[in-house]
Amino acid sequence: MLVLGLLLAVAAPRLDMGRGVEELGFSQKVLTDLRIAQRRAQADRCEVRISFTASGFQVDQRAVLCSGPFSRPVAGGSSSTLGGSPPAGMALSATPVVFYFDTSGAVLDSVGGSPVNVSINAGLRQIQVVGTTGYASL
Repeated sequence: MLVLGLLLAVAAPRLDMGRGVEELGFSQKVLTDLRIAQRRAQADRCEVRISFTASGFQVDQRAVLCSGPFSRPVAGGSSSTLGGSPPAGMALSATPVVFYFDTSGAVLDSVGGSPVNVSINAGLRQIQVVGTTGYASL
């Protein structure tokens, strides 16, 4: 019994097949993308929308010069865009599911709306975003 318990204690952490590393990596991506989105809203002086679903998240700006629908993906580094899908089997949720960074970097519940705190669950990790400042932390 003791040998079996010792074996499980040593082997069990290795059985996740790197899932913990994938979840941490994706959580870090979400956090980084939020910070870039906030800075983009401030630099461009145009709101940025972040929307979450169980299958991923996306970051959009208005179509043309701070007007029109939020239909233009926000560019990240090099040629990629912000947002993405979690690793297979990883749960992703946010409250609220849609929020906006305004031109000051604050998080709003709607364009021109009120500041709102955001809670994002990415697997076993939680990201908090402070509404009045837009500060995001893991």
